[in-house]
Amino acid sequence: IPNPIPIPASDKEVPKEKEIIYVGRIEYNQKRTDRVVDIWKELEPHYPDWKLTIVGDGDDREDLQKRIHEYGLKRVEITGFVNPIKYYQRASILLLTSEYEGFGLVIAESMKFGVVPVVYNSYEAAEDLIADGHNGVLIDKPFSIGVFSEVLRKLMDDKKLLNDISRNAIKISKRFNIYTVANEWYQLFDD
Repeated sequence: IPNPIPIPASDKEVPKEKEIIYVGRIEYNQKRTDRVVDIWKELEPHYPDWKLTIVGDGDDREDLQKRIHEYGLKRVEITGFVNPIKYYQRASILLLTSEYEGFGLVIAESMKFGVVPVVYNSYEAAEDLIADGHNGVLIDKPFSIGVFSEVLRKLMDDKKLLNDISRNAIKISKRFNIYTVANEWYQLFDD
């Protein structure tokens, strides 16, 4: 039984911006936020109308900002710890490169808003949340900047594909509705 996602989302399609987001702690050991910036370094020169937003903060923020500066990246914003809902509402793609995770709450949250998750398939829960190519994309081990970049390019270049996966993500996310999850628990107790 999945965790419920109590944040409200609309069934209406909201126009998405050309934005990739990362949501979480800025931390290199588990979250591997450095990989997010390394991937963006490959994409930014080719996609002048896209941007990367890192929604979060953490112990490695200063080092990550140095890396962004050293790479000469211009379209990267680090927001600090803020409510991510407005970023879910406008972003097209969620990029997660964690070495390991538990449930991956941000994946389920982002899908409620039609954000297409592109996730490093380095932990079991990723496959519980994402049907590869249907409601998101899973990138298999070993980690490769090239593979991530190729997948992201395909999504960024193909608006129809991006929209189709986005719509599927919204549909699948309904299984995380608090009432749906509560009913699953009631059913389990009844059984």
